[in-house]
Amino acid sequence: MTRRSSISLLVLSLILALVPTSALAAGDGITINEIRIDQGGADNDEYFELSGPAGASLDGYTYLVIGDGTGGSGVIEAVVLLTGHSIAADGLFVAAESTFTLATADLTATLNFENSDNLTHMLVTGFTGANGNDLDTDDDGALDLEPWAAAVDRIALILQDNPPTTTEFHYGPPTVGPDGAFVPGHAYDCGDPQDWQVGGFTLGTNDSPGEANDCSDAAPVALFIHQIQGDGATTPLPGVKVIVEGVVVGDFQGDPSFAGDQLGGFFVQEEPADWDDNADPVVGPSTSEGIFVSDPDAPEVGVGDVVRVTGTAVESFGRTQVTDVTEVAVTGSAPEAVVAPSVSLPVGDLSDFEPYEGMLVTFPQDLYISEFFNFDRFNEIVLTDGRHYQGTHSAEPGDPANAVTVANTLARITLDDGRGSSNPDPAIHPNGEEFTLVNTFRGGDVLQDVTGIMDFAFGLYRIQPVHLDDELEDLEAQPVVSYVVENPRPTTPDPIQGDIRVATFNVLNFFTHLDDGVNDICGPTQNLECRGADTAEEYQRQLDKLVVGIIALDADIVGIQEIENDIHDVVADGTRGHDPVLTLVEELNEVEGAEVWAWVGETAHYNDYPVRNEIIYRISAVEPVGVPTALADDAFDHVLDDNIEPVGRPPLAQVFRQIVNGGSRQPFAVVVNHFKSKGSSCGAGDPDLGDGQASCNLTRVAQSEALLDFVDELAEDSSGVLVIGDLNSYAMEDPIETLEAGGLTELVKRFVGPGAYTFVFDGQLGYLDTALATRSMLNRVKGVTVFHINADEPDILDYDMSFKKLAQVDLYEPLPYRVSDHDPVIIGISFGGPES
Repeated sequence: MTRRSSISLLVLSLILALVPTSALAAGDGITINEIRIDQGGADNDEYFELSGPAGASLDGYTYLVIGDGTGGSGVIEAVVLLTGHSIAADGLFVAAESTFTLATADLTATLNFENSDNLTHMLVTGFTGANGNDLDTDDDGALDLEPWAAAVDRIALILQDNPPTTTEFHYGPPTVGPDGAFVPGHAYDCGDPQDWQVGGFTLGTNDSPGEANDCSDAAPVALFIHQIQGDGATTPLPGVKVIVEGVVVGDFQGDPSFAGDQLGGFFVQEEPADWDDNADPVVGPSTSEGIFVSDPDAPEVGVGDVVRVTGTAVESFGRTQVTDVTEVAVTGSAPEAVVAPSVSLPVGDLSDFEPYEGMLVTFPQDLYISEFFNFDRFNEIVLTDGRHYQGTHSAEPGDPANAVTVANTLARITLDDGRGSSNPDPAIHPNGEEFTLVNTFRGGDVLQDVTGIMDFAFGLYRIQPVHLDDELEDLEAQPVVSYVVENPRPTTPDPIQGDIRVATFNVLNFFTHLDDGVNDICGPTQNLECRGADTAEEYQRQLDKLVVGIIALDADIVGIQEIENDIHDVVADGTRGHDPVLTLVEELNEVEGAEVWAWVGETAHYNDYPVRNEIIYRISAVEPVGVPTALADDAFDHVLDDNIEPVGRPPLAQVFRQIVNGGSRQPFAVVVNHFKSKGSSCGAGDPDLGDGQASCNLTRVAQSEALLDFVDELAEDSSGVLVIGDLNSYAMEDPIETLEAGGLTELVKRFVGPGAYTFVFDGQLGYLDTALATRSMLNRVKGVTVFHINADEPDILDYDMSFKKLAQVDLYEPLPYRVSDHDPVIIGISFGGPES
C-alpha cells in the first residue's frame, strides 16, 4: 500500500545508518555512547563517554576526531590515547576536560573539540597516525588513509550532509544532526533502532556522563511490528518510541455492554504484504506480526481499520505491547487484510505460541472444553485437542506419568473473554452469547474454528476471542467459532444390573454450622474452620441441590464424604448432635413424602477432623445388621506437627442385609472412605516427590494398609465387603496398587474402563472416587457407572454466592448438577435367591 512506502524508506534508512561505510571490528562490545563538544559560554565541559563490558581493557584503543583542519576535510584534529584504562564497573568510561563539572571523569585530557563544521568521532585500535594527519587527501569525502588496525565505532556530528559542491565532508554513517542550523553541541546514543539523538545545547539539559542515557525524549522510529516483537520471548526494543501502522484485528477498547471492563486497547497486525520472510517451512514463523496497543483513551477503532500508532514499546508482564500512546490515527480501511494464520495443538514447546503473540489466529481442529475452574472468576476456559487424563491415571508414577503430564501441557490453550475484571458480568459462553441457564456448556463439549488473538497474560498464552461474523459482516470465508454439544447432561445414571444399588458421593463440605469467616466453631472440638455455606441463603441452596442430587442417584445405600463432623451430644444452647446427617435425612424424607431414608447411626469412634464419612440408606431396601463401626487407627488419627486436626477421616463400615419377600439375603459390609488429600502438606517425612502422586502419598499408602486390615475383620462377619469412597488417588498410584495387591478388585477400572473419571483437575480427568470388592463380593457386583452430574459442570452453577455478582448468583437451579466437584459412583449388586 502507498502509505507504507514512506515508512519503509525510513526503516531502510535507519538500517543503513546502523552500518558504517567500512566494516567495524567487534571491539569487545565497546562503543561511543555520549559526546559534548559545545555549550553556552566557554567550552569547559567537553567530554566523551564509552560504554562496554565492566572491566574491559582499553589498551590499544584511541579516540579520534576528524574534521576540516588546515589541510582540508579529513584532518585528524584530536587524538586521545586510552591505553592503561578500562571500562568502569557501571559499564561506562568518561574522558573530559580538566574543567569538567558534570561528573567525575575516568580520564582527564585536552579535548578542545571543534564545533563549527561536520565532525567525525571515531574509536579505533592500533592507531599509527598523528594529530594533524590528512586522511582524505583529495577531499572527496572518502578516507584515503586509515592509520589504524580496526575502526571500532564512529559517529558523525553534522552541520549538513555531504554536499557535492563543498569540501565540508563527514566520514559516517551513522550521523546525528544538525541541531537546527548548527552542529549538535551534545549527542547521545539510544541504541538500535533509535540510534543517536541530538542533545541539548544548554549544559545539563540531558547530559548523563557516568549514567545511562535518558532516551525518553528520543524521536519515535517507524518500524514493522515484527521488528518490535523480535524473535525471542521479549521485545528487543524496551522503552523505544515507535511508530507502527497496520490493520486492527481485535478491538477490546471497552464495549459498554461489558461494563467497560475490556482490555483497554486493541490489537494491530501488519498487512500480509509487509510480513517478514523468516518463516521456517516446518516450524513456522519466528517473529510475530501482531501487537497490542494499550490505550484506554484512544479514539474508537474497529476491526478492519488501518491505523498509525505512536507510542513506546514495552514488555508488560510477558506481553509485548505499545503503551504511552501519543497518537492513534485511522488512515484507511482494509478488511481484506484481516487474516488469521492457522495454529494447531499440540505444540512442540509452549514458546511455539510466541511467534503469534498479538496476532489473529485460528485453530482448524476440534478443541475440547477441558477446564473451567476460572470461568466464574475470570471467564477463562482451557481448551485441549482431546480429553486429557491425569498422568497417574494411565501411567506409572514417575517418568511415565510425568511424560503424560508434559504432553498434556503442550496440547492446551486458554480461551479468555477479552476482559480483565474478575467475576465479569455477564458471563460469556464460548459461543459468544451470554452464559445462561439455557445456554450453558459442559466439559467435553467441542469448539470448532476457534478464532481470536493469541495473547499472553497472567503467565499463560491465551486466545482473546474475535467473532468476525459480528465485526465484519461483508467478509466471506472467515472462521467463526462453532459450539458442539458433545457431552450432554445426563438426566439419570446409566442403567446397571443389580438388586441393590450402592453409591459413593463426596458432597463438598455440607455443614449446618455457617462459616462466618471469623469464628472457628466447627469440628468436634469446636475450634476448627467451618467449610460449607457462608450464609443461610447459601446453606438452603446447597441443601436443596444435595437432596435432589442424592435422590437422582436412585441408590439404596449412599456412602457420604465431606459432611460436617459436628459435636456428638446436645449442648446447652440446644445444638443437636449429628445435625448435618440428621438434617439431610429429614429433608430427603420431606421431599420423598414419607419415611424413606434413615441414618445408620452413631459410631463409637470419631476423630477431630472437621468432616467425616457417613452412611444413609433406604429402609425399604436394606436393613442394618448391628451398629456402624469406624476404624480407629493412627494412619487416620495422628496429628502432624503444627496442626490441630488429624491427617484423615476414619473409614466407616456398616453391615447390611437386603430386605426381600420370602427369604433373606446374606449380610454384606460397606466401608466408606476418604483418604488424605493431595493438596495439603504432610511435612518433610512425606513430601511431594515430583512423581505425579503429589503430597502425602506415603500417608495414603499407610491408610490403604490400615484399610486392608479393617476389611479383613469385616469379612469375618459378612459374606463380602464393598469398599467405596474418595481415596484421593488416581488409578495407577501407590495407594490403589496397595489395595489391589491386598486382594481387592478395583471395580471402576473393571466395569467402566480406562475412560472412567469422576474429577477434573487442571483440565485433566481421572477418578478419585471409586469402589473395590473383596473376592467374595466380586461375583455379586453386576455393574458400575459414574453419574457425570458434577465434574463436567462449571462451578458458576453451584450454590456458592461468594464473589458473584447478582447475575451470577441467579445462575442457580435446585437441580443435581454441580452440587459437588466429584461425580458419584454407583455399584449394582445382586445376591440371587427370592426376589423382593
